[in-house]
This record gives sequence, C-alpha cells and structure tokens, in this order.
Amino acid sequence: MVSIIEELYNENLYPSARIVSKDPNYRASSHKINAAMDEWKSKLTKEDYDKLLELVDLHHSMHDMDSTASFAYGFKLGASIMMEVFNGKGDLVLPCHERIE
Repeated sequence: MVSIIEELYNENLYPSARIVSKDPNYRASSHKINAAMDEWKSKLTKEDYDKLLELVDLHHSMHDMDSTASFAYGFKLGASIMMEVFNGKGDLVLPCHERIE
C-alpha cells in the first residue's frame, strides 16, 4: 500500500488534476463553452479574440484560487472534526436527562 504521507512528501499528489465533476451537465456545459468560443473566434478580430482569451484566463486563475481556498478550508475543517472526535469531546450531544422533550 502506498503511503499518502510519502506521496505528499515526494510531490506526487495532485488533487486538482484528479478532481473532475460527476455532474451530468458538466460535459454538455463544456461543449457549449467550446462552441461559444469558436463562434467568438470567427466573429472577432484576432486582437479582440486574444483579449477575450486573456479574460477567460483571468477567470480560470480566479477559479483556481477559489478551488485552492475551498480545498484548504475543507481539509482544515475535516482535520478539526477529527481532532474533536479523538479528543472525545461530547459537548455536541446532551445527556438524556438534559434533553428537552
């Protein structure tokens, strides 16, 4: 069995490259985007189309930043939940005699 810690240390883990939406609309949306970009390419001058590509690249960069932040937040949240589980804190559940009926 491969050690996740060793793979992380050896820089062999690429979560962002492995995450692909399983939403059934994902592929259809991708095709619509490609078709729209082809249409804009035929309508715009090369300079204007290049500007559009720059805008799309900026949007992708922002999306990557958001994805990175979401991944980090989710990882920290999951680790915090595990810490609470391992610490044995039971303050989330009221004992039976304290429950409101």
